[in-house]
Amino acid sequence: MVSSTLIGTTWTVHQLFTGRKYSLPYYQREYAWTKKNVCDLLDDLTSRFLDEFDEKHSLNQVRKYKGYFLGPIITSQTDGDSSLVDGQQRLTTLTLLLVNLHHRSKDETGIPKLESYIFEEYFEDKTFNINVPERDDVMQALLRDNYFDPENFDPEIPTASVYNINNRYKDIGDHLSEELIGNKLRYFINWLLHMVIVVEISTSDQDMALEAFETMNDRGMQLSNTDMLKSYLLSKIGDKEHIDKANQLWRERITELNKLYKNAGADFWKVWLRSTYANTIRERKKGASPEDFDIIGTAFHRWVRGNHENIGLCRAEDYQRFINTDFEIMSSRWRQYVKACWQLKPGLEPVFYNNKIGISIQDLPIMEAVTPDDDEATFILKAQLVASYLDLFVARRIVNYQNYGYNTIAYTIFNLAKDIRNLDPDGLRDKLRQRVSDLPSFDGTKHFRLVYQGNKSIRYLLARMTSWVEQECREENRFAEYVDRYRSDPYEIEHIWANKFEAHRKEFDNEHDFGTHRNKFGGLLLLPRSVNASIGAMSYKDKALPSGDEMSGSKLEVYRGQNLLAQSLHPQTYKNNPGFTGFRERTGLPFKPYPDGFSKEDIDERQELYRQICEQVWDPDRLLAIEPDAEGKGLSTRTS
Repeated sequence: MVSSTLIGTTWTVHQLFTGRKYSLPYYQREYAWTKKNVCDLLDDLTSRFLDEFDEKHSLNQVRKYKGYFLGPIITSQTDGDSSLVDGQQRLTTLTLLLVNLHHRSKDETGIPKLESYIFEEYFEDKTFNINVPERDDVMQALLRDNYFDPENFDPEIPTASVYNINNRYKDIGDHLSEELIGNKLRYFINWLLHMVIVVEISTSDQDMALEAFETMNDRGMQLSNTDMLKSYLLSKIGDKEHIDKANQLWRERITELNKLYKNAGADFWKVWLRSTYANTIRERKKGASPEDFDIIGTAFHRWVRGNHENIGLCRAEDYQRFINTDFEIMSSRWRQYVKACWQLKPGLEPVFYNNKIGISIQDLPIMEAVTPDDDEATFILKAQLVASYLDLFVARRIVNYQNYGYNTIAYTIFNLAKDIRNLDPDGLRDKLRQRVSDLPSFDGTKHFRLVYQGNKSIRYLLARMTSWVEQECREENRFAEYVDRYRSDPYEIEHIWANKFEAHRKEFDNEHDFGTHRNKFGGLLLLPRSVNASIGAMSYKDKALPSGDEMSGSKLEVYRGQNLLAQSLHPQTYKNNPGFTGFRERTGLPFKPYPDGFSKEDIDERQELYRQICEQVWDPDRLLAIEPDAEGKGLSTRTS
């Protein structure tokens, strides 16, 4: 019957969202993708695009770039409406990406306007391409303000998808490569619209659509890479008793890993095999062949079979050792590493820092340096040394406007990992110190400024600097709070100068120069969003009260009640505050109050202060001089 016919159609993103709207059946209402799902998709998209991109290319050449297959979707057609039976996770994420790109590109020229792919306007109403009424508030807010406040959300509406949409939108903003500016942004948007495709499987029979959905998701499940690797390794052990023992250990360890997150077991194998045994990686040029690193990422079970001798797997006892000793120890180390990415752990703080700025590839050199023979203290020490170097590596790249996205640094980090493979702590420390000399310096901070308001790199640097200053003054480490994008009142970048050119006409000839100077690093702070919004139009200082010690109705007075880096602008911070004054004397940092105003020269002076703070926060002599303390947590510092 015609009603039972399944029709397959290939669509580009442009075609998928032009003049079409999608509803959701009752069993598909929740948006449930995780941060990892979203970040993996962003990495896939940007990797495919950046592998093809060349500054010399014209826009027309983008149509010759390799496309990206986003997968199949299933729709049921009823009365002209397309009901998304399968695919809403991807299409919702794609819509959130388009909203983010809309905000990034709306002031740029020569870039397609993206609103029509996100919503259709009918009189004063906006109907979104995925038409789910309970999502309207969050989608309207993200599209209008680039921000949604869940505190003002209607509690009568189901919230699971709403909160998840809001959080995944923040993840997109934080994870999407800051390399996508100028022509790269323009070309990427065109590539996304016209070279990313889906296959729609469509029918007018709702039962047939559901049957297709169930068939694609429930039947014919193939063995995973992890399952096939286990089968191969166990088959080489020979003795049944040893096989049973290894199988039991395997099941326990993989179960433990997968409790961290879905498919963590497979991720561990990719990381461990790449770090310990991969010797080659695909050259970063068009048409290059995949090598060890790349093959392990897609078919590690097949790579192990073809390279078992290089791994040292020749006899039955080698396979036993590989599972019962090496796998058991290294999977435990990687589990510790993953937990340190999520929460500040003593001795592994740099791992947390790097994860927050998006250096997901840090696990490669860390696992490369660690061996199954390392005890707990040595593991912590090696992990901290490598993570500290990467922390410095990223910070120096940021202030010199050098990209640190996965695609840009993967080749460099792979070569770093090979360079430090299996070194003892002293050899590792020496090798990392040698590499520091090849990094750009913090002199780039002299000219560093905010390029766009959502700049996660500057927000990250300010969070690190603020929390470091507070810690040095014997206060708690609040870095996690400063970078928490999911908290109800997240911290945002605050301009010390209000956006009022007329107030600075004596210092600048034109508004462009004023804006450039206003965005300089030294003119920025971190404040809670609510505080930031409430003082945005305030002047830096109103007239002083009779005491001369307090300011009323000014930004300066507000700063006095905020974090210590903001407080340092206020003169009261320098009185009866032994923690801060002792820190100032001990470090020699040129902190000073600005009670009477904040001029162009003051921003430049503050810019130099920030440069010197960066030099001390990311001092390689301190970062790479750590030794295990009495508890084996790598916290004490060796004298260089």
